[in-house]
Amino acid sequence: MNQPDLSKSPYQRFLGLKLARHEDGLVEITMPFREEFLREDGSDWLHGGIISALIDIAGDYAVETRTGGDVPTVDLRIDYLRPAKRGSLTAIGRTAKVGRRISVADIEVKDERGQVVAVGRGVYATPAQQKGETDENA
Repeated sequence: MNQPDLSKSPYQRFLGLKLARHEDGLVEITMPFREEFLREDGSDWLHGGIISALIDIAGDYAVETRTGGDVPTVDLRIDYLRPAKRGSLTAIGRTAKVGRRISVADIEVKDERGQVVAVGRGVYATPAQQKGETDENA
């Protein structure tokens, strides 16, 4: 299993993402706070789009730790549980299923106090297998 490289994407560099941990089927990614992430001037709340991007990226890389290839997003569901306020966020992505064509990851996002601010589930297209390979989790 290769370590995911978050620096290969200009968007991920813009977000300032850092890989805190990776294992087979699991990633933990941190995102530092930036003023540009706020909903509006004078607000303490982060925009939901930033949180959804973090969820999608963490789910993608969780699946990639199991498949080794690019996994385009097919579907993404997000539940915002409480406002994410100024401060860094951490996303923990875990694979729920890795199949021949479709893979699923569950993701939770925590604030600096350790409170879960959002959860998500991402569905990703699994890379095509090479001839001769088998997938026991099809």
